[in-house]
Amino acid sequence: MSIKETIGKKIREEREKKGLSREQLCNSEEELTVRQLVRIELGQSLPSIVKLEYIAKVLETDLGTLLAGENITIPDEYFTMKYQLFKFPTYGDPERLEQKTQMIESIYEKYFEILPEDELFTLELLDNALDYISTGKTAAAEVIFEDFFKQLLLKERHTFNDLLLISCYAVQYQDKNYNKKTLKTLEKAILKQEVSGDEYYNIELLGALTAVAGVYLDHAEYSKLKNLADRMHEVIAETQQYSAKPIVLIYEAKYYLYSEQNKEKAKECYDLAALLAQNFGDDILETKLKAERKKDQV
Repeated sequence: MSIKETIGKKIREEREKKGLSREQLCNSEEELTVRQLVRIELGQSLPSIVKLEYIAKVLETDLGTLLAGENITIPDEYFTMKYQLFKFPTYGDPERLEQKTQMIESIYEKYFEILPEDELFTLELLDNALDYISTGKTAAAEVIFEDFFKQLLLKERHTFNDLLLISCYAVQYQDKNYNKKTLKTLEKAILKQEVSGDEYYNIELLGALTAVAGVYLDHAEYSKLKNLADRMHEVIAETQQYSAKPIVLIYEAKYYLYSEQNKEKAKECYDLAALLAQNFGDDILETKLKAERKKDQV
């Protein structure tokens, strides 16, 4: 049997020993959904350590018992590839989008069989968002990831994948009508999230804030940009993600120009964004910035 099958079989045995149904083990499904547990027990997906710890706690056993002698290790090379994936901005550029898609495919080819479910979900969310940006034809995130999305709306503290799901959802509604109540719920939640010691989490916290701001920007709801831009500046300062600052300054410029009709303040934002983009030496970012500035005639 594979590692996934061995661990899944052991979890099912321990659950049945305790006389618990899958629904009872998952309880409110905030930590683990019944559908996820089914896939784990059938050996179709490998649980993350976090999910294993939750299962062990409910079953009143230890990780060693559930692992059944197996050792879950992920090669360092995977994390190197993952880091490159998340630190590579596309700014909607077709060539960069294709490069990022190829990076995901390479990871799938090398590590699909050994990655825990949470890591595979990360890749699936990224792939879905990139596919939508490239084609505009992907099914809605709240439909594809229905169980996860229902969990998401109930949570106060978000995981990395929760933030990624918010980004995926928001990206799909930047060019079409959106559910105002749903987006407001997500916006309130991410504005409350604190930065973490996990660099990936901080990257995606900024990504989720940016994606939600993108919905308001594309729907010309400029007054709603300020709170998000302020929080983005705070996250950048706390996490030193300075390469993201020009994009935030574009949002801020739009707010001042269209919501407060303050062209001088908008010009200051664009001037600083242009200076930073030039210092970063990213041609795609500079091109995007010039296009937005020309559109706004600032």
